Amino acid sequence: MATRVRRPAEFEEMLSELRDEGIFPTFKDTLVFAAALGFRRGNRKPFQKSSEPIDLEVFRGDFDRTIMSMIAIEENSDPKMLAPSNEAERVLCFEEYANGGLEIMKREISDGKQDWREGLLSLIHREEGDQTILDDITELANF
Repeated sequence: MATRVRRPAEFEEMLSELRDEGIFPTFKDTLVFAAALGFRRGNRKPFQKSSEPIDLEVFRGDFDRTIMSMIAIEENSDPKMLAPSNEAERVLCFEEYANGGLEIMKREISDGKQDWREGLLSLIHREEGDQTILDDITELANF
């Protein structure tokens, strides 16, 4: 049973910058956004080296856990991913999509030396089509 959510060490500096600049209030919030982005773009990236993990209980409430669960269900095409016995698999899936989303954010915003606020807004606008990343997140939360 998973009790913690790992943060990829590779992006520790970026995660701290996003929190310190008030873009996202917590590391958890950044990971939820990054996981949704990584999932939307199909960018699931395993990682080995982790910085200080976040207690799974921090991901409380309907929204965070719903995002985590829905990503795992969609990834595995199996609603049984909601079973308590699959919690470790759900967390791993979430961690790897968050890592993929952080990679996208770094490549498209940070490496381009864009301001975080403007860069994230631009990224979200680029994701818009018939459906936005925010629609995807809302859809996942309402499933």
